[in-house]
Amino acid sequence: MKQYTVFQHPTSGYEAVKNGWSWPAFFFTWIWAFVKRLWLVGVIVFLFGILASSIPEAWLVGELIISIVMGVKGNELRCKRLSDSGYEQVATVEARTPDHALSVHLASQSGENPIPPEGIVR
Repeated sequence: MKQYTVFQHPTSGYEAVKNGWSWPAFFFTWIWAFVKRLWLVGVIVFLFGILASSIPEAWLVGELIISIVMGVKGNELRCKRLSDSGYEQVATVEARTPDHALSVHLASQSGENPIPPEGIVR
């Protein structure tokens, strides 16, 4: 099981973000950033890739460093964007997927027992 942070927005609903390493951010860096609406991060990573490609010796090392940074910090950046967009952190839950994390959180709010019985971590 993985830990997810659940965010709630007054009008946009809920979002769950996995805590820790992000494989999609590692492999798809700037594409992942744009999909997750991290516009500035996406532009910076994209431009770095273009600039680094002009220096073939630096390109591979630079891309690897950017991929590792995105893998480590990607989900943290996403949590910050949600907080800055008016989302409030409401829970941390253990679940298999983001959708499962949301169902665990919503079931705990309604008093139902989710199946399987994962619970609120904090």
